[in-house]
Amino acid sequence: MRASSWRWALVASLALNLLLLGVIGTWWWRSDSRSSDPSALAEAVATLPEPDRTTLGHLLDQRRAQADAIWKELRQLRTASNEALSADPYDPAKAAAGLAAMRDKFQELRDVVEGTALEIMPKLPAEQRRKMLERRSALWRL
Repeated sequence: MRASSWRWALVASLALNLLLLGVIGTWWWRSDSRSSDPSALAEAVATLPEPDRTTLGHLLDQRRAQADAIWKELRQLRTASNEALSADPYDPAKAAAGLAAMRDKFQELRDVVEGTALEIMPKLPAEQRRKMLERRSALWRL
């Protein structure tokens, strides 16, 4: 393959990655995870007896703060990535680094949300876990 073909393949790959990140981010942002309603996890924790209710409630509060901080960083990374992708002259390395940073930050957010769910789930009765998971996006909302 010629050098110019590789360059176009890289540009196409970067554009596809940006599109995927945009779709995921938009879905996530528009999902009910940003609503003021209590999350499925918060509702489940509220039904637990003490001291689990208080302990896990504090855990949820901490993790919400972490997730909000990560969202703020993601918005900044998205802006930087968009600037790199639309820059003239175009710098493929800078665009790739911007997309990689966004991907890593999304993974960090997933780790926080999934880790929280995995800490709370063992405390819930099986029936309550089933009901919680019936709700849309139950594992994606703190």
